[in-house]
Amino acid sequence: MTIDQELARDVAGKIQWLLSRRRTSNTWQRFDDALTAVRAAHESGDSAAMEQVLYELEQLTRRVSERLGEESAAEPEPKVRDRANELVHTLLPDGEDS
Repeated sequence: MTIDQELARDVAGKIQWLLSRRRTSNTWQRFDDALTAVRAAHESGDSAAMEQVLYELEQLTRRVSERLGEESAAEPEPKVRDRANELVHTLLPDGEDS
């Protein structure tokens, strides 16, 4: 089974959007967990799992908006940013990652 390219683009776009924001440490931990799920879904070609991760990322962005200000926000740790960027490059065809 393979992941639909449009679904992969949507997930990559959500990852990039989140990376461009300042969020709480709790949010970055949940984001890191989602990255693990994205990698597993991509490696196994599991479209249903990838759709679930996209849903979780979308929910995370909504919750983040509501909770911003409850604790100090920061950029993601470098290791999380690096993992996310690697996944974006994996998900998108060459030249589409900007």
